[in-house]
Amino acid sequence: MLLASTCALVALLVAPAAAPGVASGMSPGTGDPADEPQEFRAARADITGFDEAAVLAALRLRLPRLPIERHGGAAPTASPHLYLQLSRAADDRGTIRVITSDGRAYERSFIIEIGQEVRVAASTAANLIFAVEQGAVTPDAEDVAIPPPAAATAPEPGPPAPEPAPPHVESPPTRSETTGLKEPVREDMSQKPRWELGLGLHAATVLGLGPPTYGGPLAGGGGGLGVEVRSPRGFAAALETRAIGQSEAGAGLGRLRVAIAAGYALRRKSFELPILVGLAIEPWWITRAGEQAPLLAAGDDDVLTRPPLLGGFLRLSPGWRAQPSPRLGLRVGPRIELGGGFAIDHDDGARVIGLADTTGTPRFRVGGLELSLGVELALQFGLPSR
Repeated sequence: MLLASTCALVALLVAPAAAPGVASGMSPGTGDPADEPQEFRAARADITGFDEAAVLAALRLRLPRLPIERHGGAAPTASPHLYLQLSRAADDRGTIRVITSDGRAYERSFIIEIGQEVRVAASTAANLIFAVEQGAVTPDAEDVAIPPPAAATAPEPGPPAPEPAPPHVESPPTRSETTGLKEPVREDMSQKPRWELGLGLHAATVLGLGPPTYGGPLAGGGGGLGVEVRSPRGFAAALETRAIGQSEAGAGLGRLRVAIAAGYALRRKSFELPILVGLAIEPWWITRAGEQAPLLAAGDDDVLTRPPLLGGFLRLSPGWRAQPSPRLGLRVGPRIELGGGFAIDHDDGARVIGLADTTGTPRFRVGGLELSLGVELALQFGLPSR
């Protein structure tokens, strides 16, 4: 690198000015060298076709005493100063132009080594600046002005200003404007959530689970009616009745349950899932040949009293929901209920009752853990909003 820079400097110092029209590695020069050496105080560089930051760094490394900045902004206040223009005329050839603050201009061209562009450009420019300072080269032209920065050039004229808009003519005031009162805007309440009242009808089959076992697993079949209330946030409450019964060998068992429940009704588009927990009281009775008749407790000769069953349950009613209008909905789907009830008496407390006929054959079970499976249809009405 040092050898290449030294050779370039020697070539600049000893090479005679080429005659016009003669091809050489440097542009032709005219005139005599300057008489006295001078030291530049500042430099502004305009670099195109090269890596500007890399070339500036290489120049500052080779000329550490000379402040070199990009060409732009205010001109240097220190004199003498110079303007350096480095450009790439082709892939393998570059040009250098140096203009001093007193108007002397120097132009040179150089061959670019592929892969060594930054080093060659910076070394050639540094050697030319050093030769100009020493008065070893003759200016190619004199009284040349340093070009202004690109940002300082006069801006192009902008598009013509738009024509002024026609004057705005106000429309006659409306009735509300003349009185100074704003007309109330009625809000559309048809799509807002509202309280709902539902009427439900269901059919169910009840199965006895767990011990004790009296008769078969079937605990009865029947249906019921219910009233449900659902809030806009999904909280729900219900009041319902259910009647079930079963018969065997001429004997029958009837049960009527009254229950209250509360929970949450999940709703997603056309799917609805009420999840309710309830408490129930369930009177029951026995019949024979269609009339009330006594039955004995299994394993006991005493005639039974009939205390009502007391218990609770968990009910799930997943279903498909249609909404023909904003105030009317219809849900249909399965109904699953898990619950239990017990008869309470003064002597034995809570117990499950097993019923037998007069021959001692077990027929029915009353109470205990039960599973109810069925289907439900509910009609829902949207209540008027306030």
